Amino acid sequence: MIKKLYTSVQSLKAKNKKYWSFVYKINKVLVNILFPIYIRIRLVNGVDENSDVVISLTTYPARVKTVWVTIASLLNQTYKPAKVLLYLSKEQFVAGFEDLPSNLKQLQSKGLEIVFVEDDLKPHKKYFYAFKDYRDKLVMTADDDIFYPENAVENLVSASKNNPGAVICCRSHKIKLENNNGEKIFAPYNTWENNFTDGPDMLSLAVGCNGVMYRPALFDEEIFNTDNMRQTALFTDDLWLKTMEITNNIKTYNCSAEPLVYFNNIFTMSTGLWHVNTDEGENRNDSSWKKLMELYPEVRAKLINEEASDGEYSEQ
Repeated sequence: MIKKLYTSVQSLKAKNKKYWSFVYKINKVLVNILFPIYIRIRLVNGVDENSDVVISLTTYPARVKTVWVTIASLLNQTYKPAKVLLYLSKEQFVAGFEDLPSNLKQLQSKGLEIVFVEDDLKPHKKYFYAFKDYRDKLVMTADDDIFYPENAVENLVSASKNNPGAVICCRSHKIKLENNNGEKIFAPYNTWENNFTDGPDMLSLAVGCNGVMYRPALFDEEIFNTDNMRQTALFTDDLWLKTMEITNNIKTYNCSAEPLVYFNNIFTMSTGLWHVNTDEGENRNDSSWKKLMELYPEVRAKLINEEASDGEYSEQ
């Protein structure tokens, strides 16, 4: 259901139909209305214990009543995960399961595992603990307000198997540098454009909304350095992950043919870190990236060298 409505818009956009954005909005509303009804009728067990994939996400009190539909979409995949993990902070859900709505708890019988953790690492919870506990698996991270098409996991797994040393995503931005009096500096985050990749590259930043597939075994222990994480990127997990990828020489591959955001939950649009992370006045992404590049200068050097090589290739 979600796949059909989403791919129809992708097709219109790829053909440069002027009305594609209108159809996108209509289809998003349809998914928001019809999918919760559809899934209540037909959702069956959505996992395979022998799967090589686990899906990991987190949420917070403002979205806990709606996250069940995102999880239901992740339990309705053509490629089934071993489990879907929802990490919740005990600081935010002090009463534990009593704080959770019944429609969320009911999904435990379909393959959802709810895990309460002591600390609150904000959005980092969606990967941090899964990376620790499932290092031998593929870990797909998901956002808590997205309707994932039925083939979302399948697409990421297929690309990951063809590119085992890369992070796999369906949406990415290209890190942009510019000249400043002869010195290379990073352009503002809001100017980093959506991009495609012909293959894995270093300058692409995986954006989490459409799901990202990781191999935790590729990362060293620095990714669990919560002191550095809190100091630089507590609310900007995508940037922290990108920095950790580059320190481990892990490239990024965008496997999507069309950079279009999956349908989001229209009842959560007033909340979300993106409001502040990309705000022109208080852009957390820019301040966070600056701190990361100061703390990890070797990453800055690698990106500058990569951009120079990319420019030379483009001119040929």
